[in-house]
Amino acid sequence: MPILANVFVAATALLAAAALVPAAEAAPTGASPWSDDHASRARLLAGDATPQERWAGLEIEMEPGYRTYWRTPGDSGIPAELDWSGSRNVASVEVEWPAPARFADPYGAYYGYQDHVVLPLRVTPKDPSAPVSLSLSMFYGVCKEICIPASGEATLALPPEPVGSTPSIARAREAVPARVALGDATRGLAVREVAPAGADRIAVTVDAPPGAMLLAEGPDDGWFLAADAAADANGVVTVEIVHRPRDAAEVLPLRLTLVTADAAIEVETQVPLD
Repeated sequence: MPILANVFVAATALLAAAALVPAAEAAPTGASPWSDDHASRARLLAGDATPQERWAGLEIEMEPGYRTYWRTPGDSGIPAELDWSGSRNVASVEVEWPAPARFADPYGAYYGYQDHVVLPLRVTPKDPSAPVSLSLSMFYGVCKEICIPASGEATLALPPEPVGSTPSIARAREAVPARVALGDATRGLAVREVAPAGADRIAVTVDAPPGAMLLAEGPDDGWFLAADAAADANGVVTVEIVHRPRDAAEVLPLRLTLVTADAAIEVETQVPLD
């Protein structure tokens, strides 16, 4: 009996101690298994459902200090390639990109996310009344000092009825730049005017606090336009066309993203080229 009593006391103590230690992260309902690769892992998350669309998320978790890239990586980096062709009952998948941070390396500047990111996914089913099977084959870059290619695969069923709000997807959607028209202001940010400013240069007039970051992208992600660090006293940021095809059109479609620590906006417009 003393031995059994000692065993009971020891077991009770272990259970009490375990209650004080955070449990290992459990896979939430509506999440695919993790797909591991170089210094990172990725999975799909299920979110809200509406009569006409499903929300999901692509979560990428990295080892401390590692980064992955925004939709346009900048001077260095690897843009992500996301293949949804294995999905069933899917008409389209629209990836939404939270506002990125700017990083620098010996090769220049690049844009992305450090340690962790969730990319919201707007999924349109072919048949809204039927379940969706979301299947992803992905190729992406992970970097600390140099960029290393990584890959992953994930499959997740999305039912037509809501599975409940996923907080990480909701937070990521809040970090996606608000889409506004040229000249419109929200949360103290606006892109007021865009005009040519000489050979291969564009002047963008913005309303933004000091330290705001302006990102400019050309059509089909084929051009990246690098912005100076800050606007001048008149709120003008000078943007240089870094990559310009020989057969460039007379009018350049632009997607401009203006980012601060607290807010971000996105504007689509056009500017004539000299």
